[in-house]
Amino acid sequence: MKNLKLTLAFCCATFIFASCSTLKKMPSSAEMQAINDSIVAEGFQLYYSERANWIATDLMFEKCDMANLGGNVTYQPDANTWAVVFFDRNNENCVLEYQASTLSDEAYVSDSIRPISKEERTLRYRKTILIEKAISKYGDKMLFASDSFGSPNIDIIEINDHLIRMYILQGTVKPDLIPFGNDYSIDFDENLEPIAFRKYHNSLIAIPTKDNGKEVRMTVHSHLPDNPFITPTDICNFLLYRPADMNSFSVLSTAYGCMFTFSLDQQKIFVEKQK
Repeated sequence: MKNLKLTLAFCCATFIFASCSTLKKMPSSAEMQAINDSIVAEGFQLYYSERANWIATDLMFEKCDMANLGGNVTYQPDANTWAVVFFDRNNENCVLEYQASTLSDEAYVSDSIRPISKEERTLRYRKTILIEKAISKYGDKMLFASDSFGSPNIDIIEINDHLIRMYILQGTVKPDLIPFGNDYSIDFDENLEPIAFRKYHNSLIAIPTKDNGKEVRMTVHSHLPDNPFITPTDICNFLLYRPADMNSFSVLSTAYGCMFTFSLDQQKIFVEKQK
């Protein structure tokens, strides 16, 4: 790995410091496995949602008259499909629909104008309410990079019948970067009331994927004690922005004094305890 140069000075210093401080008691192996499996599953859900949005937005710019566009919604018609629907300015008709399978490369695109469905109307209303309440209650707690770096992206994941989770991720238009950090989630109950707010990283961690023109094969960043695990947002933005040959990344956990590594090939998180 001659071309692998990571900014490890800070990370290693943090890791050493953690070993000298009071570490949290690690969960049992079974508990740790369950936590990490849940994180991976939610990370992929977030990725599928965001990737569908990316592709649908590109199609929207290509196929639609921007002057006639209104809102949009992203949702799951079934467990293995993500759909994105763009509305006209009056939010009465669908002007573009995109659906993608999570099991294959199959996708469906239609730019035929049709009335929006009752479900789509309900989802549009729900999205509007969630964003308004999120900004009203937590807007002053969220920081993002400048527009020249990239705008934040919003994804709504239904955790179960009683819990909706809105993720707000830092996007980037800069090439050869993975934008870890500047990421948040807000949980809402079935009445669309906010019940929990999470800040996953302390700041933006923009990690280069090239060093002197050569692709970096792995990245490492550290998490503070109040956020000990790899996060679904870490996995999502890694999958979105990684170069083709980068198949894993690691997080140094200062809370547990260990390293978590996400493997794309195995779609698992592995734990390496500090010696």
